[in-house]
Amino acid sequence: MLRYSQFFLCYPVLAAATAGLFLGGPYVWAGLALTLLLGGAADYLFGADTSEPEYRQTWVLDILLYGVLPMIGLMLVGLAWFVAGPETDLLGLGALFGGLTGYDVLAARADAGPVTYAGAVISVGTMLGVAGINVGHELTHRTWDPVSMVFGRWMLAAAYDASFGIEHVYGHHKNIATYDDPATSRRGETLYTFVFRSAWGQYRNEFLLERERLSRRGLPWLHPANRFLRGIAMQAGITAAFLLATGPIGAGAYAVAAFIGKSWLEYVNYIEHYGIVRVPGTLVRPDHSWNSNHAVSSKILFNLTRHSDHHAHGDKPFWELKPYLDAPTMPFGYVVMILIAFVPPLWFRVMEPKLRDWESRHATPAERALLAGPRRRETLAAAE
Repeated sequence: MLRYSQFFLCYPVLAAATAGLFLGGPYVWAGLALTLLLGGAADYLFGADTSEPEYRQTWVLDILLYGVLPMIGLMLVGLAWFVAGPETDLLGLGALFGGLTGYDVLAARADAGPVTYAGAVISVGTMLGVAGINVGHELTHRTWDPVSMVFGRWMLAAAYDASFGIEHVYGHHKNIATYDDPATSRRGETLYTFVFRSAWGQYRNEFLLERERLSRRGLPWLHPANRFLRGIAMQAGITAAFLLATGPIGAGAYAVAAFIGKSWLEYVNYIEHYGIVRVPGTLVRPDHSWNSNHAVSSKILFNLTRHSDHHAHGDKPFWELKPYLDAPTMPFGYVVMILIAFVPPLWFRVMEPKLRDWESRHATPAERALLAGPRRRETLAAAE
């Protein structure tokens, strides 16, 4: 069972983020701190994992995926309790937690200042992205399974992206590494400009794809079958619950956390697809996205890091993804690469040699012709 239990890693991180809301003080940063520690130092210490074990009891892995949603729900209840105000013990959770542990959580919350509140929101937002969106992404690829779609969409809704599965499955996987894909970061583009371009482009495409789907069925876009509108309703429902339970300040705190979670998705998109190009309409190959086989990141993120195989075979469940040792590979794990991307000159310095290597070893003649066109001059000028 050790092979299965490795994918349990995101649970203690989620639990620490939730417990930190009740412990208060520096503990509210636990979710973010553990993410950085495991995705940084631990990734470096344990190195790469290129094994391909066989998992026969896949129901165990499915339960691990489904279990993330109630964990996310508990964390959001904890956030609501934390931001409800010093005079409110929402659902009596403070008294319950204090009675079970002997720790005065109400006093700890009363001492919270702006830095503590910021830590709580940032840690929760990080978990909404690292755990919620990641697992939601895995489940919404199972378009044939209604149960997976329900669990996945609610996890995505918690980070204000319930309709992500529409554009991601039917748009991104089709248009990856082309200029038609908003989630593909371009050579010379900074993380900061990409986040807004990608988020807006995906929201727009989600709406258009759903409108076209309904039109083919002879239905207007303003219809209960519109998954984009249903996604907005799901997100509004969670926000309304916060508004009723905690007031406008609490609802605002949750909204910030949700946007932080969505931002983590875009950070990951940026590092997974930076600078690689593909001729539109051609076969998506494993070398059309950046891969990573770092052991700890792979287990926390349910093998999302094996991204080359994911794009070559989008229907594969995470436990069947292969490491693809000959795929273009990031020099560090996901967390470190994201931290590097926050400093654009450093990012370009690290990735430009990797892109030249991709161009010489992986690009087809037609893809090299794309790189030699006008956009080549534009992007290289931006990088300089």
